[in-house]
Amino acid sequence: MFCTNCGANRIEANANYCYHCGKPLSKPDDPKAKKLKRLQYLLPLLSFILVIIILYTTKLYEMKVNAKVIAFQEKGEEAALAGEFDKALRYIENGLSYRNDYEILIQDKEMILVIKELKEELDAVEKKIMNEQFAAAKSEINVLKNQVDQSNQSPLFISLSQDIQQVETSVTVGEIKEEINKLTTIDELAAKLSTLYTLELSEASELKQQIYTKMVTISATEAEKRLEDKHFNQAVRVIEEALEYVVNNEKLLSLKERVIAEKTSFEKAEQERIEKAMLAAKKEEERNLTKAVQLTTSKVNVDKYGDAYINGKVKNSGTETVHSIVIEFNVLDENGKKLESGKTNVFPNKLEPGQSGDFEHVTYSVKENAKVEITNISWLLEEKKG
Repeated sequence: MFCTNCGANRIEANANYCYHCGKPLSKPDDPKAKKLKRLQYLLPLLSFILVIIILYTTKLYEMKVNAKVIAFQEKGEEAALAGEFDKALRYIENGLSYRNDYEILIQDKEMILVIKELKEELDAVEKKIMNEQFAAAKSEINVLKNQVDQSNQSPLFISLSQDIQQVETSVTVGEIKEEINKLTTIDELAAKLSTLYTLELSEASELKQQIYTKMVTISATEAEKRLEDKHFNQAVRVIEEALEYVVNNEKLLSLKERVIAEKTSFEKAEQERIEKAMLAAKKEEERNLTKAVQLTTSKVNVDKYGDAYINGKVKNSGTETVHSIVIEFNVLDENGKKLESGKTNVFPNKLEPGQSGDFEHVTYSVKENAKVEITNISWLLEEKKG
């Protein structure tokens, strides 16, 4: 028998009071005693079950919180790797709102803030490169390289280091492009082209293409000038010089074809012009030899003594100077009978193109109404010098 109040046992079966606490003892067949006895066993069991439930619920809650924190951490890292630093920081802050003492999140936040600041400085360097401030850009890149923790193996630092290397390469490329822009001849560009083969740059092909493009531009411009001056062979040489480097360039090949076509056309036209000029010169020479001196006036005056005074004018209607002009004539009577044949010289002796000269002669003892007939005019062309 035991006391239902204090739990003391080994009580005598006939005792009415507990020897330990002094409380009245319940008899074994008392219902209240039986109920109390059951509760004595159930209460610890129920307490144990309640503790288990509380612990399990707490564990589930903590696991759920941990899952959220880890999810925010992963999203933050993904956003940071994508360069979305503000978004990454929001994820980190959300994670810290659940676990403000989570060391990994705290470290991630500090690292992202550092990376963000360095990336902003790197963006400023890229703007300087765009503005061709290469010296300032190089100086700031060196500062950035010193600020980056090279020992940190985080993907963020590795990515930032790669970005810095890329920007540093952009400075080198920009400086070379600036040099290329100042070059004005094919030879200068070719010399610069040879230096690119020693550079280990992924942008080397871009620089080569820029040089090739400028070679084409310079060659085409120079060839056009030569073509305008009808220096066809020089134009072809200029084009072929560039084609040694930009082999099979369609623009230059087309221009070369055009130069050759215009050269052929020009030479044909020039030959035709020369032939026409020669023909014109021949006709002009023939004219100067046969039709240069034209009779403009001639008349006969017979005085009261029956002497006939002949005078007249000729004009040089040719294109060259003539001299030693001789007028051959017949003096006829009123019936057309020849009274005299003679020659006379024109004065002045030399006539320039467009200039006129005079001639005169006296035939004695002719009848009234005599007339003169010019039978021939001859002259010499002035010998050309040179």
